[in-house]
This record gives sequence, structure tokens and C-alpha cells, in this order.
Amino acid sequence: SPHLLALYHMSNKWGAVQIIGDFYYPFTGEKELFKCCASTVSMGGYPEIILEKEFIVFRLERPLNDFKGSNSVDNLLKSLSNSVDSVRSGISFANHDVERFNNELRSSVPLELQKKREKVQLFFDVAKKLDVPIEKKDYAVNHIPLTRRIAPISTKYNKEAYYCIKDSDYSDILASLKHTASTYERTPKSYKSMHEEDLRNTLLASLNATYLGDATGETFRNKGKTDICIERENRAAFVAECKIWTGPAVVEKAVIQLDSYLTWRDCKTALIYFVRRKDFLNVLKTAESALMSIEGMRSVYKLDRNEFDCKFFSKETIGQIIRIRVLLFNLYS
Repeated sequence: SPHLLALYHMSNKWGAVQIIGDFYYPFTGEKELFKCCASTVSMGGYPEIILEKEFIVFRLERPLNDFKGSNSVDNLLKSLSNSVDSVRSGISFANHDVERFNNELRSSVPLELQKKREKVQLFFDVAKKLDVPIEKKDYAVNHIPLTRRIAPISTKYNKEAYYCIKDSDYSDILASLKHTASTYERTPKSYKSMHEEDLRNTLLASLNATYLGDATGETFRNKGKTDICIERENRAAFVAECKIWTGPAVVEKAVIQLDSYLTWRDCKTALIYFVRRKDFLNVLKTAESALMSIEGMRSVYKLDRNEFDCKFFSKETIGQIIRIRVLLFNLYS
């Protein structure tokens, strides 16, 4: 039986009185499933219903004169019962599809996870095939300590701005990134099907060939997870974001996003764009214009046609100026 019943009456243009009855039936579950078509359906179709929060509403309209007979109410309720049964049958078809899908997940998820593991392993194998040195460099030992050292509390640091990474470290990391990404440009077809995350993982693979696992991806930092992070023992880090170029309108958003990942110790960063558009030279021009128009951008210096050294007033750490190396690489194929 219905949970609630609402009755209305109205007169049509010929003056006849119509009785409208709204019958409310409570339901539980996902409301959006009513809009889906199940794999099994009734050939006779389904009655029109109204969805209001947790109720299915059946609206029946009859002329007032139809209620003169002794069986009028029984006929109305029988019509209502048929409508309810039809909708209940359709719900059972949808529930059957949902249950079957959930059961299939139990067998398909382990297979998909295994594919993901193999894919990740493949990315790290890419470093062996790229023309990137995989032997340990002298500067990797001198600039990025590979052994844990606990410094005494009384130690004094007289080196340049010790709270952030050194300029030499910054230059070495950027050089490694540029060297790896330039191989993308020479063979863009090899990377045609890769998404942003996949391209990021190949960069991580090449960085870890030099820094022996110090480079991490999807690392929590301040207010989010940054794409690339190389942290020093003083907790300062090089932080970078990778993006697929979608246009100049979202460049400012990317800079603000990068800024939100930085702590007060982080002031040397990178923003890497993979461009899959034919007009690459025009993209470089619009990228430079977009960077210069960002509120809080102090300077934009063009180091190369696809490389800009920017200084930006941090919105997260007031008074801090952060360096952002913006790099764009042509992956058009």
C-alpha cells in the first residue's frame, strides 16, 4: 500500500472535473538507476513515474463521473497495482545487472591490478633503453646524499640558503629532465598512447637511474600530491608538476596548484608541459604570454625557445619568491 496519498481536482476546458491522485511509495537505493536501461526490459514498457527524494510517485487521473460505479475504486486500485508491479519488475532487472557487475569485479580487479604492475615495471625498464646514463655519477654522490647522516644539533651551515636545495642540484635535476624529455621529441610515436601519468613515470625512471630511488611520484606535500619530488635531508625538495597542454587559459591554475604543494623550504620548482599540437611554435608564444599575465609573476626570462625561468610571488608563503622552470616539449605525432 502507498505511504502517502494526495488528491487534487481540476476542471478541463470543457468544464468536466478531473480527479488526480498521487500515490507515494518509498524506495531505497541509487536514484540514478531509474534513468538506466537494464539488459532485460518489459516489451510493454513502463508507466510514467515521478521521483521525489525517497518516494516513487504514481499519478492517476480519472474523470469525476468514473467514480459513480460501485467498482470504480477497485478499478483504480487495480490499475495502480499493475503500474506498481511493472515498475517493481523493472527494478528487479536493474538490480540483477548491478549484482552481476559486482560479481564480475571480484574476478576482473586482480587481473587489472596485475596489468597495472606490469605496466609500471615497463616504465622503469624504459630507462635502460633510453640514452640516459644509468651509472652512478659523481655529482649524484656529492649533491644528493645517498646515505643517511644525522647531523649534530650544534652543526652550523654557512652554505648558500641551506633551507632550500642548491642551485647546482637544481640545474642537475633540470638537465636530467630535459635530456629525457628530448628523447620523446625524437620518437613521439613511441609515446603517442601515453597519458600524463605514464609520461611522468618515464621521467621518474630516468631520474631514479641517477638519484637511486630518491625521486618519487604522487608524493604528499603541503596541500596535495605532487607529480615529482626529490627531497633533501634538510626536508627541502625539488617539486615538479607534469601537464598535457590544453591551452593558455589554465596556465595560471597550474602555477597556483604547484605553489600549493610547496612548503617554506621549497622555492625551486618546475612545470613541465607535453604538447601534442601541430602548431608548437605558436604554443610557445601563447605560453610565454600566459605566464607574463599571471598575477604575482615577477619576471619571465626566456632561456630557450621552449624553456622559461620564472620568478613568482608565492601565495602560500607570503614574502617568498619561488623559481619555476617552465619546460614545453613537442610530442605531436
